[in-house]
Amino acid sequence: MNKLSLLLIAGLLTLGLAACKKDAAIDYQQLDDEALVTAIADDRDKQETDPSTLPADIIESIDLNHFDTYIDAAYFAGGKGYEVVLANEERLFFNLARRILNHRLNDRIGPCGRLLGGRLIPLDELRPAIVDYVATHYPDAQILRAKKQGDRIIVLIGGHRILVFSADGVFEVDGIHWIDCRPCAPAGTVDIPDNVETMIETRIPGGEIKRVCRRGDRIVIGVIGGDQRHILVFDNNWNFLFHIP
Repeated sequence: MNKLSLLLIAGLLTLGLAACKKDAAIDYQQLDDEALVTAIADDRDKQETDPSTLPADIIESIDLNHFDTYIDAAYFAGGKGYEVVLANEERLFFNLARRILNHRLNDRIGPCGRLLGGRLIPLDELRPAIVDYVATHYPDAQILRAKKQGDRIIVLIGGHRILVFSADGVFEVDGIHWIDCRPCAPAGTVDIPDNVETMIETRIPGGEIKRVCRRGDRIVIGVIGGDQRHILVFDNNWNFLFHIP
């Protein structure tokens, strides 16, 4: 190897080490929300992680604020934070302190043809027309949560049933258990293996299988047990992967 080659290799190694040191010197937690979101989203080394292993406060935050959908995938970017993709294909980002980050990636009409995001509404601020509708048509159900999403009001009642109203309180859609961008089928139309049904009954005694969705190389089963929703995810060969709210 001649002297010129050695100098070129040394130069490349020096540049590589300098880039590594520069990256290591960045305290990503000091960036503003938009910059940190961009760093997480663009991180090619972030690792996909089992959604059920996300920090409990992240799972609770999503369950509270995004009750109309569920976690489809989760990623961890070392030194930066978490990216969570929901079944309506909305993307959420959290820093290492598990604080949700504000960003503009979801300021658009989502793939489902619905506005993404939304804000929670205190139940005592719901329009009387909405309260009266629930009392008339679901007299045994309690209103659990509500949020404004675009020009729609999304209401969660007992049995994890979602009702959709206009901003004026006019009823529009009934009987949805969650919003999913991929094709779904009623449970009765899908041949679920006996061992999978047995596993679900063991995990969620008395639970009722409501929907089955195929999402890429995964099969998603939605189960309602009491007022709780359960999402169980399998691969295409029905091997169990994870269970989330």
